[in-house]
Amino acid sequence: MFSWTNTTGNTTANTQTLTGNPIGWQNNLTFGAAGELDNGWSWSANAYNSDAQALTSSNITFDMGGAGSLLIDNGAGGAGLDALDDKMPTAFEESWDTAISSGVQLVSGVSGSASLTYSTPADALPYGTKIRLAWAPKADGGGLQADKGNSGNLAAAAGAGKDLTIEMTPMDGLNLFAGYSEVENSGNRSTNSSAACAVACTDDLLQGIYGGTFAMGPVTIGYAQAYVSHDTGGTLTNTYYDNTTWGVAFNVNDNLSISYNELESEENIGAASGGQTLSIDSFQIAYTMGAASLKFMNTEASDVDYVATNTHDTTAIVLGLSF
Repeated sequence: MFSWTNTTGNTTANTQTLTGNPIGWQNNLTFGAAGELDNGWSWSANAYNSDAQALTSSNITFDMGGAGSLLIDNGAGGAGLDALDDKMPTAFEESWDTAISSGVQLVSGVSGSASLTYSTPADALPYGTKIRLAWAPKADGGGLQADKGNSGNLAAAAGAGKDLTIEMTPMDGLNLFAGYSEVENSGNRSTNSSAACAVACTDDLLQGIYGGTFAMGPVTIGYAQAYVSHDTGGTLTNTYYDNTTWGVAFNVNDNLSISYNELESEENIGAASGGQTLSIDSFQIAYTMGAASLKFMNTEASDVDYVATNTHDTTAIVLGLSF
């Protein structure tokens, strides 16, 4: 995949170009395999390599038929609450994933850590309802681990994490979703005194999201509201983020689609003044011709990294080939 990306920004008094050579390449590989066990369960496994051809993550899924499915994730992402981080309709990518560096805080749950996710079987519940339960014994972000290995991140404050998500389709074209995550954040309580914890220890990290999408003919619209706690202790105690996203996508024909998305992330600081509202707007066009695709996106962001007057404007053109 070939890309041409240019970013300008106003991080000081003047607007300036923030990128060097705009030419980029994506040539990562994914290795996959699938099969069936003697008891009739099917399985599929994937190993993901980066552009530098280094293993980044892997996962394996067991489809247990009427008993549901089990995902064993080794840092690949999409596990638990991460599957709902942004379900807005787009022509290409999420508004925050368009070659722009925004620093936005999104829901993630146990994703990024080695974890287990159980999903209820298809058609077991009314309205196509699907429930997913995810669990990580230590949600420390140590996802990629060797055989018989462990993350080794004993100093991390994060403890066990658990996610719950639900998706349903109560009527044709309408998809509703919601999710909740709780990650223990008690590592510093084991090393600090009660007095020290009164001002410096953090609470458990809570995250949640709800929203929906509705498709009618060639048009799909979506809206979601999310909450991300980010309690860091001290003067930033009870810091959290309120995120609002919405988007609309239009499939002009089988080859051409366009979309517009907005995301606002409001920073809230409990014991200190300040807090900024990071805003991202993204317009995208995608055209496919068999195995080839041509995509254009223009994205503007303000209060980048939750810093006032810090703006980025990114334009990217992507030419891709799928094999």
